[in-house]
Amino acid sequence: MKSTQRVTVFPCLSRLMTKGAYRLSICRVSLVYSNIMNPVLPSMVASWKPQQATTKRSYVRRFSARWWIMSTRATAHLTARGIRAANSSAVILPVISFVEYFGETLFRSDLCNADVAMGDLLIHEGAPCIAQQHAAKVFNADKTYFVLNGTSSSNKVVLNALLTPGDLVLFDRNNHKSNHHGALLQAGATPVYLETARNPYGFIGGIDAHCFEEDYLRELISEVAPQRAREARPFRLAVIQLGTYDGTIYNARQVVDKIGHLCDYILFDSAWVGYEQFIPMMADCSPLLLELNENDPGILVTQSVHKQQAGFSQTSQIHKKDSHIKGQSRYVPHKRMNNAFMMHASTSPFYPLFAALDVNAKMHEGVSGRNMWMDCVVNGIDARKLILENCHHIRPFVPELIDGKPWQSYPTSEIASDLRFFHFVPGEHWHAFEGYAEHQYFVDPCKLLLTTPGINAASGEYEDFGVPATILANFLRENGVVPEKCDLNSILFLLTPAEDMAKLQQLVALLARFEKLLEADAPLAEVLPSIYKQHEARYAGYTLRQLCQEMHDLYARHNVKQLQKEMFRKSHFPKVSMNPQEANYAYLRGEVELVRLPEAEGRIAAEGALPYPPGVLCVVPGEIWGGSVLRYFSALEEGINLLPGFAPELQGVYIEEHDGRKQVWCYVIKPRDAQRSLLKEEKL
Repeated sequence: MKSTQRVTVFPCLSRLMTKGAYRLSICRVSLVYSNIMNPVLPSMVASWKPQQATTKRSYVRRFSARWWIMSTRATAHLTARGIRAANSSAVILPVISFVEYFGETLFRSDLCNADVAMGDLLIHEGAPCIAQQHAAKVFNADKTYFVLNGTSSSNKVVLNALLTPGDLVLFDRNNHKSNHHGALLQAGATPVYLETARNPYGFIGGIDAHCFEEDYLRELISEVAPQRAREARPFRLAVIQLGTYDGTIYNARQVVDKIGHLCDYILFDSAWVGYEQFIPMMADCSPLLLELNENDPGILVTQSVHKQQAGFSQTSQIHKKDSHIKGQSRYVPHKRMNNAFMMHASTSPFYPLFAALDVNAKMHEGVSGRNMWMDCVVNGIDARKLILENCHHIRPFVPELIDGKPWQSYPTSEIASDLRFFHFVPGEHWHAFEGYAEHQYFVDPCKLLLTTPGINAASGEYEDFGVPATILANFLRENGVVPEKCDLNSILFLLTPAEDMAKLQQLVALLARFEKLLEADAPLAEVLPSIYKQHEARYAGYTLRQLCQEMHDLYARHNVKQLQKEMFRKSHFPKVSMNPQEANYAYLRGEVELVRLPEAEGRIAAEGALPYPPGVLCVVPGEIWGGSVLRYFSALEEGINLLPGFAPELQGVYIEEHDGRKQVWCYVIKPRDAQRSLLKEEKL
């Protein structure tokens, strides 16, 4: 294939291939590279041929530095350092291993941003511009921006481009912490929170149906900004999770029809989806396939390509679909968006990440995108059927019956083309979500969601015995299978086109094996040998069921499922005492103190606190510690001490050991004279 053809198909990848081949050819004369690699790959080095000898010297100097330091700064200085380092065997041996592991092509592709032939990633010229234009066409956007440091940064780009202090932002309480950072801490906007659902298994659900009613939204505005409650378009932006971490998918058409006239823009945070428009039965949930007019909101979509699409970690993209409002005062032009983009982008990009985004778009182009995602849906359905056939305690999170017949009795082809097999029908016990409307949400077929024993499906209450999902997750990790996430009695696996039935059959076999170990009440040392070895004194003589019982009893004693639910209900939201940005500034100024969790009750949070995953804040800076949030973290603290080896990752709070016990500490705002009387009354 000719170079010009490669630029058309993979503009960024083709530039990397061209420049990378050239750089490999000239680096054979580099002293640094020769000292390291000649003993390892003499025949390969001898075979390299220069292709552009006229600029050979500058590339030699640059590459000799980059091979050692993986950097492009201060070329002459780093080259000298690299040559000196090459005389040390202590340095040579690790580098040989490093290079052998990743392969030469990775290092050849790590180009300098000063190389004008590669185009410009910040102002979008050359190959990067062509690649992003192609991606916009594939994903049905007006404009697409490739982002190299994750959707956390993509969200901040969008939020910093639109929001300013005093702007109202309609805010899904399920939003990832990056949205709090961008909208509330950085931009200083005022949030209007929407309550969301949790079910007894620990799954993250969607926003309640009543939250999309205009009268209700105007009531919420009157609570935080009464003077703006009657404005025609009170919200500068709404930030909604198009798909929750746990696979609850929204209907984008419904969202726009319900609240679009109240918002200048809607940001659909699609970190956990992005493939919906390539699956025919999911097309209605895609914001990028909507037909829009001048009265609709502008649409912005952020996607984590590295999650279930095809990209290295940190690859993300922003899709902008707002040409229908161009010329209106609310319109955000490219220059303004790119100003925010450049604030969050590195001036030293890693080109392989950018090339991966380019290739991802090509993979999704035309019929190939639809075919590969349909294969993924089919494999996911067949995997669920296998689990239902081979497991008795672990169950896929899908309806038990469809029109009176078992879900698994229908042909896979029929299930893969009809959303009724995935709908959350209001009132049905199998999902236990409350507050949903008909046809509002459905289960993402590309999220393999499983439940473990311990919850009565009909009542939603704890049973006498249960299997917390973290125990199953640790068993799977012991056997080489890493789940994406687990919580209470739920576990999640992400399905991608890379999965085949062989992988999924391996998973099902492990699930069936775990059930046999559970029924046999196998010794814990056999089921979880790593945890047992690390904490043998604590778990000596334990069996699998004994551990399950203790953890299940802990959940039931604290009613953790109810605490999770309450934290995201409006009636239990922590009270707001300060604007989140003001609270963050107080933290930066040191106007805070670190206190034990019980002492935080009634005090203003200086940091947002959350378990990770899923990265959803339970308390926001400026809110008051107390109520369900404080009890939830207290339950986690007890679990950390009672059951070592199963501690969750907590952010925004700090685990410190005192007198042989681990304690949760957090930063709170130091009280001011004007706040003292208020805080004395804030015992939630």
